[in-house]
Amino acid sequence: MNKKIPTPTIGEILRTEFLEPLSITAYRMAKDLNVSTSTVLDILNDRRKLSIEMALKLSKYFGTSEKFWINIQSDIEVRNKKDELKEVLQKIHSISGTA
Repeated sequence: MNKKIPTPTIGEILRTEFLEPLSITAYRMAKDLNVSTSTVLDILNDRRKLSIEMALKLSKYFGTSEKFWINIQSDIEVRNKKDELKEVLQKIHSISGTA
């Protein structure tokens, strides 16, 4: 039995690890970051990926590195694409004999 835990989304991470514990609303964060509420809601509801600009703003806002946010976004994209291309990737043989 090989059940796979779904990859969390950037919206889930932002909501559960930052906004909820700090009691920050989407509206407040939008105002504090000088972006529209719809931009924040789109990220929280996974209708928009994090841009580099938003990663920079989030890093300043939450006291993290910009790489933290960029790496989370990239990791999510890689995991999802890897799952999507699983069958195609299995058919490719490495010329180096690894991976």
